[in-house]
Amino acid sequence: MILKNGASGLWKAGTISKNISAGRPAKGYWHKYMEMENNKSRQETVAAITVTYNRTRTLEKCIDALLNQTRPVDYIIIADNHSCEEEQEKIRKIAAKSHKIKLLFLDENRGGAGGFEAGMREAKKLAPDWYWLMDDDALSKKRLPGNFIGYRKELPDVGGLCPLIYGIDLKHYQLFHHKKLSRFMMKNSPVVRDADQLKAVTEEDANAFVGPLFPGKVVDELGIADGSLFIYGDDSEYTRRVSGKHKLYLIRDAVIDHQDAPVLDANMTPAGWWKEYYCNRNQYFMIREFQENKLVRWFSFGLLTARLMAIIVKSKLKGYHRLRSQLIIKAVKDGLGNKRGKVIDPQRYFAYLKEHGLE
Repeated sequence: MILKNGASGLWKAGTISKNISAGRPAKGYWHKYMEMENNKSRQETVAAITVTYNRTRTLEKCIDALLNQTRPVDYIIIADNHSCEEEQEKIRKIAAKSHKIKLLFLDENRGGAGGFEAGMREAKKLAPDWYWLMDDDALSKKRLPGNFIGYRKELPDVGGLCPLIYGIDLKHYQLFHHKKLSRFMMKNSPVVRDADQLKAVTEEDANAFVGPLFPGKVVDELGIADGSLFIYGDDSEYTRRVSGKHKLYLIRDAVIDHQDAPVLDANMTPAGWWKEYYCNRNQYFMIREFQENKLVRWFSFGLLTARLMAIIVKSKLKGYHRLRSQLIIKAVKDGLGNKRGKVIDPQRYFAYLKEHGLE
């Protein structure tokens, strides 16, 4: 037996040299031990946060990808937006795969915005060095976020690091998620038109919650996601908050897979009109928050209102329905009045569609 006094005796002055057998210098053991401890202390912690609602099929793939990182994630927080009991039971089984996973079962559907707000608030209790946010249909590559963290030393004033998003259904890069905001904040445009135009590192104004990584110090400074937006715009709002104070970088060689979601357009079905309400309403919020010039701000409000009224006029010529017009008008009123929160409840909305034969 090498040590006479047990592990506790290792720390007493002179004990090492007395209790380690001849020919095995204590200094070597000490330096090796301290090197291991220092490496542990230098290992930055990463908390991954995802939000889900009644789709464990995609969630499980997302969690499996997180658990298979070459640079392990330290914590995984799943915020469930009040899924049905059957789905919640499946979520518990997914969480049983690792002690790193923590579940948050919310008391109601708070939308993606409320889910990320709750998840980030829970993550703050762990004081991670990095917050890694992603939808439950995102599939992170094995070398994320290890590839990311090294960029912090190479790039100035890192506020956020964003992977290039690849749509696995349509086989294309989802460049519309990497945003450059116009002066009047009327419309988001991609930072580039084609992925081939991307540099190794590109600055951007805003980004979707599909894999961005935020330093803990930045989250401490700027706060967490704004749950009052419910859905649509919460990711743009938060990442614009970040890029307004620091640098938000798109890393070309860090790619994350993502399912292709339906795009809101003028020909959408009634099932999508409630989403359109939040998209339109929250656009007013974005203008109010980030357009500092009051004259330009109100001019932008006017342009946005005119554009939305034009949708109603055009829809009368093709595919008009009073319900959609009512929701657009309500979005304008609520947007100008800075009304936020969950105004249109999805479950009640779909019950209304069923009752009136609009499914």
